Amino acid sequence: ATLSLTSTSKHSYPMARASHSVRGAPNAHDYRREMANIDAAIGARRFPRPIPFGWFSIGRERDLPSAMVPESGAAGEVMSLQAVGRELVAWHDGTTYRVADAFCPHLGAHLGVGGRVDDGCLVCPFHEWTFDGAGRNASIPFTDRTNAKAQLRMYSTTVVDGHVRLWYHPDEGVEPLWTVPSLIDDSMVHCGSAQWTVASAWQEMAENSIDMAHFVSVHGSPTLGEVGQVDEDGPVRKVVNVTKYETAQGVIDGQLKVEMYGPGTSVTRFELFGTINLLSTTTPIDDGHCTIRMDFFHGGDDTSASIAEPFAEEVQRQFEQDVPIWENKRFVASPALAPYERPITEFRTWASQFYA
Repeated sequence: ATLSLTSTSKHSYPMARASHSVRGAPNAHDYRREMANIDAAIGARRFPRPIPFGWFSIGRERDLPSAMVPESGAAGEVMSLQAVGRELVAWHDGTTYRVADAFCPHLGAHLGVGGRVDDGCLVCPFHEWTFDGAGRNASIPFTDRTNAKAQLRMYSTTVVDGHVRLWYHPDEGVEPLWTVPSLIDDSMVHCGSAQWTVASAWQEMAENSIDMAHFVSVHGSPTLGEVGQVDEDGPVRKVVNVTKYETAQGVIDGQLKVEMYGPGTSVTRFELFGTINLLSTTTPIDDGHCTIRMDFFHGGDDTSASIAEPFAEEVQRQFEQDVPIWENKRFVASPALAPYERPITEFRTWASQFYA
């Protein structure tokens, strides 16, 4: 079968820059009253909610500095990064990845600027105080004593499907409330990657997955698809969409299955002639920017392999068409919706549990 994935959008946009609550989670705030109407004032905040809590990728393990995991006896490299509204550092202690706030509790030096890793401990570049994998002060030069007050804020980490993730919650005492399982199995073949930083909030972007009308008006889909079965279990949301595809054989129905594991990870499984799996991570940098990383995998059969590259290109094209809208729109807490847009309200109810 021959699949044509090209379509003509009705708009021309510039290229982009490269219901259940979680058990144990604090009660979600009701933000609907905060922005009942669109605030058209110059400089007004475009999205009223804070950075969500959850598991967020700090990068694909293959993209992290190789010197973070040094050879035996060598000093490890410290990586500086910005995520979840904070300045952070990451290192490898010989066993696992560690992530902490970036500033030394002694006199405030940035631990990622000149810092190093010795024997698994993070070494401050200013006075060479060291910190272990739990963030505790491990040693101080010229004394045998340590300082219990010198404690780094640490973030739980995990490595799944090639991504190093951190757990973030504004209350550092809240331990991870769920796990992100492996979503890619050994039979799936990697066939492409992409990455963007977008001036928008995760919820505004994620909402597109059930906004079926925009696939017609923005991306040129031949007709309106529909949101099918929706299953929610705390932080996990699974949706089966029926989407129209224009092929050499005419317009046919295809299934698009979206699984979300909190605000930071999703997998979308496209089923048409073959199967393409899209693993996507969204990491808030601050309250107005996110980094999105996509990895594409085909099902391993010849048909899936033949459509993988054009399908990945089409997904990226559509994503980049959405960016100018995301980066300039403003959140409407009580929107005027069409009769078929109820899934937007249902998605927002599910998403509200990730704000503390």
